[in-house]
Amino acid sequence: MKKCRKNKGQNTPKNQFKFEGYIKVGRIRQTVAKEAHIKSADIMVNANHVKHIALKHNAELKLCGITPLEYIELIVNKFTEIRQNKGESLLLVKRNDPHDADTVTIELLYNDMTKFWEVKTAQPRRNILNNELLWPQK
Repeated sequence: MKKCRKNKGQNTPKNQFKFEGYIKVGRIRQTVAKEAHIKSADIMVNANHVKHIALKHNAELKLCGITPLEYIELIVNKFTEIRQNKGESLLLVKRNDPHDADTVTIELLYNDMTKFWEVKTAQPRRNILNNELLWPQK
């Protein structure tokens, strides 16, 4: 029986990563990172965090008709602000309007060992104006 070998030109499947249990949900692009003075890197979420969001925010997600992973991807791909959070973490913020009191956020923490931003929490937040604005969408 012949062993299958990966050809040099063969692509890795989209959601296959060397960090088991993590799913890539986006990236902080170089242009945004430069303006915000943060690192440009992939954004990854641990499968356990997705389960946690499903348990804690099931009712809200059902109302929206989306899965926890879709919720995270929505914010990661459509964020309108980056704000400083406590310690070294950041908030990716999605607002429908600049004066909207209801916003959805993802807390990210950069891991120097793995070299990516890890999603720590994803939830609606009301009071984020005290968090320093690092990058506004133009």
